[in-house]
This record gives sequence, C-alpha cells and structure tokens, in this order.
Amino acid sequence: MNPEMMEKAREARDFASLTEGILAACEPFGPVHSFKMVHNRGTSSVACIIELEHPKQQPALARALGGRAFNGAVCLEVPVSRAFESGSCTVGGPAMPAYHAHIATR
Repeated sequence: MNPEMMEKAREARDFASLTEGILAACEPFGPVHSFKMVHNRGTSSVACIIELEHPKQQPALARALGGRAFNGAVCLEVPVSRAFESGSCTVGGPAMPAYHAHIATR
C-alpha cells in the first residue's frame, strides 16, 4: 500500500470511513463493480478485494494502491489501528441494531 493511503487508513475508525477513502482512490480508474472487506483483529488489518467495471484498469489500480492484481480483482491489505471497529460485533451490543440482537439471541 502506498504511504499516503496507509496514513489515511490508520486514521480510519470504522468500515464507513475506510470504505470512503478506498473508493475515492478508485475513482480515477472507473466505476467499482464489487467491493469486499474483511477485518482481521489479530493482525490489525483489513483485507480488501476490489473489482472494477473495466478489468483492463485493474493492474493500474493495483499499482496506484500498492496492492496486487489477482484473478480479475485487486487485492489489498490495509493496516488499521487497534481501535478499529472495537466492540461493534458483540451480540446485543450498542452498535448492533435491535432486530439483529433479537435474531442473534434466539
């Protein structure tokens, strides 16, 4: 990941702000077709997989973000702070909507 993106990623406190930053960096390469993220708390990182509408642009996006073009997608590992999304996955916690808490406790 390039140094400027890495600094912005470390400032992100949640998926919304991280997504916003990464999608903004993707804009010059065309529309995004698919965007997936997975948070690994153990390594304080987020794996990000991005597919563009125009696959020919994916190698250029990979170079710009410092990721890898792999099997038709750009794969990126984003370092995040230890406080990233802390406590948002606890069942019935304050960040979980009430209907999810009800379903999860059954």
